Amino acid sequence: MIKGKVLIFLMISSLIAVLSGCAGSRTYLIDVKYVPAKKAPPASELQKAKVVGICPFEDARKEQPKDTIGIRHRTGKEVDFLKVAGISVSQSITRAVKDYFTGRGFEVTDCKGWDKSPEGLAHLPQDLSIVVGGTIESFTVDARSGVVTTEIHYRVKMAVSIGQIKEGKVVIRTVDSAPQTKKISFDPGKVGATLNQTLTEVIESLFK
Repeated sequence: MIKGKVLIFLMISSLIAVLSGCAGSRTYLIDVKYVPAKKAPPASELQKAKVVGICPFEDARKEQPKDTIGIRHRTGKEVDFLKVAGISVSQSITRAVKDYFTGRGFEVTDCKGWDKSPEGLAHLPQDLSIVVGGTIESFTVDARSGVVTTEIHYRVKMAVSIGQIKEGKVVIRTVDSAPQTKKISFDPGKVGATLNQTLTEVIESLFK
């Protein structure tokens, strides 16, 4: 009886996969964001900072076009695209970093014109405690759907420069995360959740 149900499930899954492969390309929009824990701990190293200047994060990815963050390869030759919803990848990541600091009780302000050098700190507003700038080196999803399962590879790699205004010093950090999942079906909602969780972990590692 159980074997029969499994066989029926596999047949239905195969039919869905075939029909999906015959359909045209789809575009899935992902709401990229920082997902805080229920009670965020303070950022220990930066706890003395009161005002944080956030510079726009540069999208240094090689992918083109820049609004695409992932591709799903279906069983046929068709592919689906994952794109960031509403704003650019750079704006989404910058907003996520702001949300990280805001959630920890810091005052956050926009900051432009810093070249990420120690010398450039002297030209910034002196009421800032620290200034943060960085690059997005990878922010991608690669999904490959077979007859039954979909294997998904994620990668989030970011580099940040943390400028300490009064000390005149700059700390540079890089974090690279590449989790993988294997699911029965392709669920864009779950893909977005995993991508955002990976982004959250990377941001928290960069500023811990």
